[in-house]
Amino acid sequence: MIVFFDGACGLCDRAVRWLWNHTDADVRFAPLQGETAKERVPEKFRTPPLSTLVVWEDGRVLVESDGLAAIAYRMPGLPGRMARALTRPFARPLLNLGYRLIARNRHRWFGTTCQLVPDPDRLLP
Repeated sequence: MIVFFDGACGLCDRAVRWLWNHTDADVRFAPLQGETAKERVPEKFRTPPLSTLVVWEDGRVLVESDGLAAIAYRMPGLPGRMARALTRPFARPLLNLGYRLIARNRHRWFGTTCQLVPDPDRLLP
């Protein structure tokens, strides 16, 4: 699984750092502005407003609550159980609304600074 994130988003930076510590080592990370994203993610998901978080798993591109659900199922323990509860199919329409609201306002609310410290084993170009 590859989690693509907006490399110019303060919220995305914080979320990736948190996920880095709460997902297994098989999860890799790459900025949506990078070469790996250009190879695997269609342009419509690399440009605003959806260019926040895209998951690539088994050749499929997952966005919004589908992407969040894929990540949730890779998280162990209490954070994983809580995330899986939030991504149940009946909650997805509300989750998508919240996702879109945050996606549209994330730069204004969280800034555009990315301070991610790359780990060469998990960060792709």
